[in-house]
Amino acid sequence: MKKFIVFLTLILCSMSIMTGCDHLGLRSDPLIISGYVYLDSSQPLSGVSIKSETNIYAKTDDNGYFSINVNKNSIQLFAEKDGYTFSPHSITISENTDKLIFNAQKTYDLSGLLTLSHIIVTPTSIVSFGNNYSYQHNDNTCLKINDLHINIDSKSFDLLDNELYAIKNKSNIIDFNQDITVNTNYDFNIWFSLDACFTSANQEFVFHEERQSVIRIQDKQTSSDLNDNNQIIYTAFGVNASNNMFTYNISFVFDYYENI
Repeated sequence: MKKFIVFLTLILCSMSIMTGCDHLGLRSDPLIISGYVYLDSSQPLSGVSIKSETNIYAKTDDNGYFSINVNKNSIQLFAEKDGYTFSPHSITISENTDKLIFNAQKTYDLSGLLTLSHIIVTPTSIVSFGNNYSYQHNDNTCLKINDLHINIDSKSFDLLDNELYAIKNKSNIIDFNQDITVNTNYDFNIWFSLDACFTSANQEFVFHEERQSVIRIQDKQTSSDLNDNNQIIYTAFGVNASNNMFTYNISFVFDYYENI
């Protein structure tokens, strides 16, 4: 039996070589990618890591130049170096190129104010043990939320005036028009809890998320935390209700203002 397995493995390997490994999701020829990293769009920046989510492929030389070969059909690449932020944040490459450009800017510590702009609730699964238990609204599978309570920097708020029908895998935005402002110079916590609905045997039940969930902001915020809209987003990923009835991500979006 062992001899047969070895023989079969050799045949598969030979077929992979002959066919360019396409049926295994690999390329017969590597992607050849090169380019430059510039500081403030003009000055070459050395020592920048060109990487994927898991691997560092190269570092830029004194001319800001890099060149890599990867055995993939496509790859998402990032530029990374301590003390710098890069644009674009990432780029996906699916063909050979020698014109990839990352632009860098030095990061600086933020010393202004963060004001809560809005909250995004994104259900990632809804009642995973069967569709008969999921909530339906206008032919959409939803997480129906009756109550969402938050506590930020010891200030408590109930967010929902009406029920929220949060559609699976869709960003469900809750605007926030009350005053929550925190300083970027000290730590703060974000706590939240919610009441969500599900159905069983054509009856509606309310599930209360008893466990308070928290996002602890401990590190000093820097300009690298800002997105293109001058905002900082804090997200709790994959929060789980008990019994796996639903999972969701919740993001808190803050506008940043410099101290005047």
